[in-house]
Amino acid sequence: MLLLTATFAEAKDFDYVETNTWIKHSESGYSFGTRQHIDKDVQQYIIRKDFKDSPYRLEYRNVHKGELQEHFFRVQKKGFRLHGFWFNHKFEHRTREEKDNIFRYRPSFGFAPAYLTMLGGKPFVTLEPHWQYTYTSKDVGYSHLQTYVGLEYKVNDKFTVIPYVEVDYDKSFAQDNAFFIVDFKFKL
Repeated sequence: MLLLTATFAEAKDFDYVETNTWIKHSESGYSFGTRQHIDKDVQQYIIRKDFKDSPYRLEYRNVHKGELQEHFFRVQKKGFRLHGFWFNHKFEHRTREEKDNIFRYRPSFGFAPAYLTMLGGKPFVTLEPHWQYTYTSKDVGYSHLQTYVGLEYKVNDKFTVIPYVEVDYDKSFAQDNAFFIVDFKFKL
């Protein structure tokens, strides 16, 4: 309950809706995705490679924010998974137009118990604090916290729908923004 309370936001706090669509080719480990923000001029195109029998994942994101473009390069390493608890490392470089380029370390941890079902789906909670280095100013330190709470609905072996909520907190742990998200995941 403490983790759910940490992500609490009132309905009036929600800024927009985000949709993510993923197509994964299971045999090759490649995934192709798109992220669309409804009521916001932001679009992402994503290519991801999961390495078989390895804890590593590589990812590239081409981000369009109006007329501006950003390029995200990410390496993820799975840490552990035990009794529903898990931990991963994410390292990310962002090249951004009209903003400073940054490097981020994003430890990601959460709880997703396979044995629990709520409202017909599998619940999960994720916390992801961000530590950031800004190349131009040389600033380094804690940047913000992203939290996610949702349910995973496995429709069949090839299709999963995941509605969830993201609530972000700034450096002072004050709520920065909140939005609804729906992921659509297809496997080939």
